[in-house]
Amino acid sequence: MPGVLAPFAEVTREAKRADGYLPVWTRDDRTWLEIPAALLNKPFFMASSVSGGTGEGRFWPGLTGRGDMVELRRVGHTVQLIARNTGVRAPAGSPLARALSESYSDSLLAAAPLVAAPHPQSRALLVDANVLLGGDITNAQLALEAQHRLPYALDRANSSIDKVRTTPGGSYITVRQHYAVPRLPTTVPNPALAPNPPRTVPDVRSLFISMTYTLAPLPAIPLKTRAADARVGYFNTSFVDLGDDNQDGRRTHLIRRWRLEKADPTAAVSAPKEPIRVVMDRNIPEKWREPVREGLLEWNKAFERAGLRNAVVVEQQPADADWSSLEGMRLIAVRWFAQEGPGSTAVGPSQSDPRTGEMLRGAVIIDENRVRLMRARVAETVPVLDQAAASASPQALPGDFAAHLAPDSCSYGQDALDDAAFGLELLAARGQIDPDGPEGDRFIGQALKNVAMHELGHVLGLRHNFRASASVTLAQLRDPAYTAVNGLSPSVMDYNGQNTPLEGEPLADYHMTTLGTYDYWAIEYGYREWPDAATEKRELAALANRADREPLLAYGTDEDLANNDPLINQRDMGDDPLAYAQRQIKLARELWRRTTTRALRPGEDFTLYRRTISRVFGAMATSLPLATKMIGGSYTARVSPAAQRPLVQPVPAKDQRAALALVVTEFFGSQSFKFDPQLMVRLGVDQGERSGPGRGGVDYSLQTQTLALQRLALDALMAEALAGRLADAESQVADPRTLLDFAEVQTTLSQAVWSELGKGAAGNVAVDSLRRNLQREHVRRLATGLVRPASQSAADVRPVFRQTALQLQARLSAALAGSKARGLVRAHLDDCLATLSEALKAPLVKQGV
Repeated sequence: MPGVLAPFAEVTREAKRADGYLPVWTRDDRTWLEIPAALLNKPFFMASSVSGGTGEGRFWPGLTGRGDMVELRRVGHTVQLIARNTGVRAPAGSPLARALSESYSDSLLAAAPLVAAPHPQSRALLVDANVLLGGDITNAQLALEAQHRLPYALDRANSSIDKVRTTPGGSYITVRQHYAVPRLPTTVPNPALAPNPPRTVPDVRSLFISMTYTLAPLPAIPLKTRAADARVGYFNTSFVDLGDDNQDGRRTHLIRRWRLEKADPTAAVSAPKEPIRVVMDRNIPEKWREPVREGLLEWNKAFERAGLRNAVVVEQQPADADWSSLEGMRLIAVRWFAQEGPGSTAVGPSQSDPRTGEMLRGAVIIDENRVRLMRARVAETVPVLDQAAASASPQALPGDFAAHLAPDSCSYGQDALDDAAFGLELLAARGQIDPDGPEGDRFIGQALKNVAMHELGHVLGLRHNFRASASVTLAQLRDPAYTAVNGLSPSVMDYNGQNTPLEGEPLADYHMTTLGTYDYWAIEYGYREWPDAATEKRELAALANRADREPLLAYGTDEDLANNDPLINQRDMGDDPLAYAQRQIKLARELWRRTTTRALRPGEDFTLYRRTISRVFGAMATSLPLATKMIGGSYTARVSPAAQRPLVQPVPAKDQRAALALVVTEFFGSQSFKFDPQLMVRLGVDQGERSGPGRGGVDYSLQTQTLALQRLALDALMAEALAGRLADAESQVADPRTLLDFAEVQTTLSQAVWSELGKGAAGNVAVDSLRRNLQREHVRRLATGLVRPASQSAADVRPVFRQTALQLQARLSAALAGSKARGLVRAHLDDCLATLSEALKAPLVKQGV
């Protein structure tokens, strides 16, 4: 009769039971979860991680999704998996707690009907594991759709439980989920939204993603929490505490850290009761295991200074072990995986107890492309010219993956590979390193150690510190004695560039191979223990206050990249951003010169030349923001009021002008992009990768690459945001007349872009295609700014653009009037003059139209 459930024993007859946190029953292709009565309505920990991906995108094996505090609740004949709302809290049993429960909602992650009546003795419940966990809990469907712009949907009929492991410490269920799209679109109304089908599956309509779900008890005794301090870079667990009347609307922030307790609390330095266990994947090639291990163990130096000896223990996963042994609680898995090139990946995600911030599990994920692409110097690479801007806010996948990766996202793996591959190629061209010999192995090994240190730092709780490298002088970077002891930067959590010397400079460490001063200090803040609460509060404050007076402890992280502070950057080194930018451009030009003046060796082909010119543009693209951030920039500080230092201080005008001079010289100079024509016809492509029409032409468009780079520079120098920052600076100094202003920036820019107009009549001046493209782009932006109302915060834009346009109009008119020029140059100048004249006479476009 309806509503009557079959007896527990009847449903599980001939099934095999595995005991654990959640007992598991299996028979043939069926898997059931037994839910003990004692676990109903009791909070526990649930987390997801990728165990099988597609070889592209962000579905990397080992990548963790969010970690939730969840409950299993019975509603009639259904079991609901509920994610508890931990973002708002109140004292248990208080009226505020009742108000909270009535005001804020939990979330339903999944539900499954009971498949049997409760066990007659234990009252345990039984549900189908595939029904409960086989849905799109992680929102991977949305992630796939966003990544490939195809409406992938979960196909539950062809999804299944792949593996189950249950222990008293946790149950681990892997679901192999099938995602499919019935057909590909035949027409696309908007080319910008055209599908981007996966390249790594046999049939783009079908793919599998495997997710492992961890269901485990929360720590019985919650970890003692530690308050966050804005001067020390830790990931935080944050919530609104309704029981604290002094919060003034702000949240409570607790640092995320591992539980490390001294075995001997009385000893100044003691081994921990339970160290942090790190397991290296069996997939890591034997040749590279030692540098990875060295990078992981480097952190023990910082822990020992904080009073904990051998806090990190590293073990190698046996070759015959099951991959699922890398899934576990209080475990960091170092995963090595394969993905579609030519890029590379390294990330350090983690999951923590939502109540306290205690780290419960994590991963260091490195892909095999890193070594292969660093050494293989024959692959064609095309520079992503907006990489510098894009890396400031790395895109994560939407849904569950965005919730986890947004704070933790890290592009250092790709950035470090780019720098190391560039450096190795240049050093090889100089004859200083044989990339296929022992020196090449050491170079790659040090690069791997660097990345392993950086990513494990994330798993230990540390955020990026992009300000760190600004505390080291360029002279110190050239001193091998200094770099051997101190590294290249006060923190391995910076995106430290590679320390490649200019020609004739002394050699020092190429990579960051040890921890820096900031790293030791941050670990001490997060992990040192004191005998009582009063001592801890006092000593933590004293530790944090060191940041107010010690430059080596300065901190700036991902959100600070938007401050336009020239000392907070990715992939820079040293205390002089302009000098470093100039160095990188010199190194890139040297690589081009050396590459194009030597004969190709056996095994090399013409792709070498195309790759090298791409390196030149890539180096200039990453150097550009180092200079433009100084123009209208401000130095910022994370300090307490006791430091008696300003939080914001405009960059001195002389330094802003120096930065502006560098940009116009390197990016708008008439000789900036002159390349030998004999080499421009030898930029080969990999013909094997061009199968089919439309798969990439042989010709290399220098115009396209140059204009793309120059547009980035124009974006920075002609932006409303720059006008707003320069205007805001007037209220931050005693005499605004000492500042650089927006009008001076535009005058300097216009003079550089139109330098030919000062060299005689137009008929006597050659304006090549690269310069014509730049000048047209400049005029287009001026014209647009004249007819488009600027925002109130950037009210200076239109009058300054009008002044610049009038000056340029006069110069163009004078040049054309005294010229007998005909043909392309005159047509170009006539067209630019007409565009300016029409824009100067045009009315403003009404807002909202």
